[in-house]
Amino acid sequence: MSTLEEIFKKLDTPNEEIDDVFKTELIFGKYHRIGKNYKGLPSILIFTKREDRISAPYKGMNIRLRFNINCKIKEKNDNENYTILSCISSEPQTIKIFLDICETSISQLGDEPTSKEIKDKTETLIDLFRELPNKQSSIIGLWGELFLIASSKNITKCLEAWHQHAEDKYDFYNNNEALEVKCTTQTDRKHQFKHDQLVSNLNDHYIASIMITEDPLKGLSVVDLYEDIKKGCKLDNLNNKLKKIFFKIVGKTPFEELNEYKYDFNYSKKNILYFKVKGLSKLENNDEFITNINYTIDLSQKKSVDSLSKDKFTSYLHFPS
Repeated sequence: MSTLEEIFKKLDTPNEEIDDVFKTELIFGKYHRIGKNYKGLPSILIFTKREDRISAPYKGMNIRLRFNINCKIKEKNDNENYTILSCISSEPQTIKIFLDICETSISQLGDEPTSKEIKDKTETLIDLFRELPNKQSSIIGLWGELFLIASSKNITKCLEAWHQHAEDKYDFYNNNEALEVKCTTQTDRKHQFKHDQLVSNLNDHYIASIMITEDPLKGLSVVDLYEDIKKGCKLDNLNNKLKKIFFKIVGKTPFEELNEYKYDFNYSKKNILYFKVKGLSKLENNDEFITNINYTIDLSQKKSVDSLSKDKFTSYLHFPS
């Protein structure tokens, strides 16, 4: 099955320089369409349940959402009303992100959704484009998190536990169990910690310490891991979660640039250790006015665990033999 990006690239550009005239192709069944306007930009035309109530439109820097819009479908030579979700940026990476996320988020809508259902489904997409960063951010940290998911025995369970937002307290959390990911390109296990990360009441709270090394020829980039995880997960809601987190971190950094950072997958599989947070020393802070404490801990001087939980998401993580 062709992706939205592949379908969009094959569409001709309308020769009429008029808004809301589209060359289109049916997607996700027989009602919704992907369209290309005279500017060569993509829109998703969503067949919507007829309602008396009119929802307010949205327009941001990269994305636009309008309801009950009469538009011309060129190949049908006819006018029809649709809810139109449009990418209004001509930047290739922004268009790619738009189509990639619409692939799973819009496909979850029924054949004739209400305006409210569309608004609910597109809200996270709008939030992502509102906050989309413009430069590369924490590629090594993202590589480590994706590595844990890709190397696991159950991608679905690990994606369920993966954080929704980069600023969440834990990198992974589910069923009263948490895990933080720390990566290093050095030959030691010295990692930076926020004091709050080590203040935990959870009994099952782990640190995954991952050594990584560059391998420009045979290594895997964050893009490679991202694509592998997408193929390994059959649930649209989790694939959608993967896409939103991934693009929220890498932003508009072109894939070509991200692919310049490749790391040895098997090296990291051999050089991953897990530690219990309760086994790590931490400072005592009894003054509520002292905040944002950070320090370095050399985990090579600490005892790693011999096993992880047996019945929770960490039981699926790769454990070095």
